[in-house]
Amino acid sequence: MTTSLSNRRKLDDASLWAAICRLHERLFGVLEGDEAIEQGLDVLVDVLGADRGMLLLAQSDGSAHVFKARGQRGALDALEHEEISRTIVQRALQTGQLVEWDPMSGLGASQSVTTLGIIAALAAPLQRAGSRETRGVLYVDFRDREKFVGERHVEFFRAAAPVLGAVLSQSDRLRETREALRTARAHRVDAVPTPPLDDLLAPPSMQRIRRELASALASTSPILILGESGTGKTLLAEAIAEASGRRPIVRAMLGASDDLNTITSELFGHERGSFSGAANKRVGLVEFGKGGTIILDEVLNLPPHAQKLLLDFTQFGTYRPLGWERPEPKRADVRIIAATNGDLRKAIEQGRFREDLYYRLAALTIELPPLRQRREDIPSLAEAFLRRADPSRRWLLSLPLRRMLISETLDWPGNVRQLERHVQRARERAITDDPATETLGVEHFDLAAMEGRSTSAAAPSVGVDPERLAESWQALQDARARLDTLEADAIRAALAKHGGVIAHAARELGIARTTLSSRIEVLGLARTRKA
Repeated sequence: MTTSLSNRRKLDDASLWAAICRLHERLFGVLEGDEAIEQGLDVLVDVLGADRGMLLLAQSDGSAHVFKARGQRGALDALEHEEISRTIVQRALQTGQLVEWDPMSGLGASQSVTTLGIIAALAAPLQRAGSRETRGVLYVDFRDREKFVGERHVEFFRAAAPVLGAVLSQSDRLRETREALRTARAHRVDAVPTPPLDDLLAPPSMQRIRRELASALASTSPILILGESGTGKTLLAEAIAEASGRRPIVRAMLGASDDLNTITSELFGHERGSFSGAANKRVGLVEFGKGGTIILDEVLNLPPHAQKLLLDFTQFGTYRPLGWERPEPKRADVRIIAATNGDLRKAIEQGRFREDLYYRLAALTIELPPLRQRREDIPSLAEAFLRRADPSRRWLLSLPLRRMLISETLDWPGNVRQLERHVQRARERAITDDPATETLGVEHFDLAAMEGRSTSAAAPSVGVDPERLAESWQALQDARARLDTLEADAIRAALAKHGGVIAHAARELGIARTTLSSRIEVLGLARTRKA
């Protein structure tokens, strides 16, 4: 283990240079700005032997808010964030100069210094890139009386401050870029053109829904769309919004987090400094959707403590971003279209979903039928997918294929989304066989995949024999082990695809982030980190 600099009363150039190189290696060995700051603070604390290492962000009122805080054992909790000398931090903010404090510095000891037993502290202002504005303060303190802080230790701290300041500026730019991208995505749910509502409701099985929607298009009342996964709930919601002319159309993916701050920030935004990590102001999706439509995808995933926030907004049209201190709330006129594949009635009975929120969202309820209940629509749906994917050809379905698609002997475990994938794959096979073809046939489809059958990863079937319980129990354990292996493989693939970000992997798998975290722990999986 490397001896900290504060354990040495004399430092040579080689030791100081090695410490600086170590700081650089840790900082630039990671990609994400926030993680780089944490790595840098860890090196600072470790190399100097400090008890606290913090990066605080300057606020508009002249105060400073803790952004990242590290100690000898890693991240510090919220209470430990407060255990610093605010006087020393404020002096660095006000003077724009490095502050060195120890009992012999002549600066005097504040009450917090005495109470916390701080024997030395350093604070350096961090300038915003390209300006003289103070963006924040880098702070470390020492409480072990055996430690020694001399000129060379201060020299290392002084050299580290601009490096961490540059990383903070890069983190700000990265965060601003992501926010701009999120803004663009919030305004463009139609990156892939949405089929017209008339086209979606053209099949005979959709006539009842067409009649229900006839009077709803001109209304502003909320709409609740129910249906199994893949039945086209989001597609229908976007088409309704387009047909009603209520733009912009904003889509909110719920369930990626169960943290109230994260959910509130996503929907309603936050002010800078409103919570730990809120380095910049954020505009919420509700504000983006002002005057238009907001689509709440998988509303049943919204945790109970956040449902009250949504209820208040649906009742009064008002909301408060995190950190909003004005007496009057913000207001937004948006139409809400909510969708879920879950059983809301059952969720209400179990206390997982507020009944009053259900009635606020369900002014009009539409239930989309699964594909197996609308077999007569399948050929026309397949042709529509082909026209959208490849409008340059006049695609036709062969008669045997049409008969197969509507046959009662063909199982349909999937829905519209799955059908579209099968059609796209069949089109690729057809073009591979004949680049000039305009006809899809039965031979272009993978029937086993369409029926949800697999020869390599089928779920084991286990029965219980009352006369042979021990053998049945062992068979059940073997089946569970095989199922755990398949689940672990799926989780690893999702984590690898999304760079180890659990929230994104959970969204890909269609489960809550907390559920995925729990399964990762139960299965003993190591989280795949972004390179």
